[in-house]
Amino acid sequence: MTTRGQIQGTSDPEFAACRDAFEANFREGGERGAACTIYRDGKPVLDLWGGSADATDQTPWYRNTAVPVFSVTKGISALCILSQVSNGKIDLDLPLAHYWPEFAAHGKGDISVRKALAHQAGVPLISGPVAIENLTDTAAMAARLAAETPLFEPGTAHAYHAITVGWITSELMRRVTGQTVGEWFRTNVAGPLDLNIEIGRSDDAQSPIAAVEVPAEYDTPEIDPSSIAARAISLNGLYPPRLSGLAAAMNDPAVQQIELAGANGVADARSLARLYSKAIGGGGETQLISEECLRDACRTVSSGTPFGQEFPGPTWGAGIMLPWAIQPMLGEGSFGHDGAGGSLAFAHAPSGVSFAYVRNRTGQPGVKDPQVYGVVDALARILGLSIPTY
Repeated sequence: MTTRGQIQGTSDPEFAACRDAFEANFREGGERGAACTIYRDGKPVLDLWGGSADATDQTPWYRNTAVPVFSVTKGISALCILSQVSNGKIDLDLPLAHYWPEFAAHGKGDISVRKALAHQAGVPLISGPVAIENLTDTAAMAARLAAETPLFEPGTAHAYHAITVGWITSELMRRVTGQTVGEWFRTNVAGPLDLNIEIGRSDDAQSPIAAVEVPAEYDTPEIDPSSIAARAISLNGLYPPRLSGLAAAMNDPAVQQIELAGANGVADARSLARLYSKAIGGGGETQLISEECLRDACRTVSSGTPFGQEFPGPTWGAGIMLPWAIQPMLGEGSFGHDGAGGSLAFAHAPSGVSFAYVRNRTGQPGVKDPQVYGVVDALARILGLSIPTY
């Protein structure tokens, strides 16, 4: 292990430019605590961490420090679902109600699994008050979601299901395996691969967790609490509808123990990069998802301007984020997911590369993040890739 200033870890000489970019994020970019890992062909070629795990600078960021990764969780959950598609237990083009009959209520019976995972189910909101104790019962929350009347005809538009897509993935997995996404992932992926990733933190978890900090200048403005976006992100006012409110929720140990399969995963960069390496069969190991399934899942399903918005949003395949203006990743062939806290995890199948960057001080929302993409752009140059503008 080498140590340079406050940065610790290892990197292959070929990836020195990525290391330089990561270090510059602390010197010049205002990074407080972060970690970055890159795998190539199944082997780690860069594994770095540094800084502080809290806003007081009293707790170092250790090798096994995890952090709330917000919607990066959606990508993890989607990979779990796609593993079931790969082994024939789920068909992306069958109605979600084929596996979950109750979801057919109020005209939702024809929406396919593929389109539901791509935020076209029409249920980004859940009606009525929501309390912490309600969230602990994943099946009951899924039942509430199934009973919802959609905001638009399912399959005709898309709207970001910020929290509710987690109940879709959890219940779908439960219907076909008997375990929710968090349970299945822990037993079948995280445990065997020794990944420091949890969706619903267990009582015996040992790794330290960094607290996410939202600088005042990067906090999102308070929005109309009755709006679709506010109700979706705040669970009808359970949390303040802004980035700092969401961060406070995800920092709460009680919330971290709940399974919110679209929002509250905790992970370290090494484990995320390892997971995405496994997804593409890095180094010749058995893939988590077959090549045929992955190609199919990476076909664009939702893109452009979401329902109720006036500006374009992300591009999604079957539950996974595909390259778009703010998250180009490494261009065509990339898939993964970002998180509101500024974290990003993805794979680029053509180059055999997987990448993860996690941090505890959020960057400026709504832009291509200069800290994360300082490293990604260096990686692209090393690989000889030209990332297109989306």
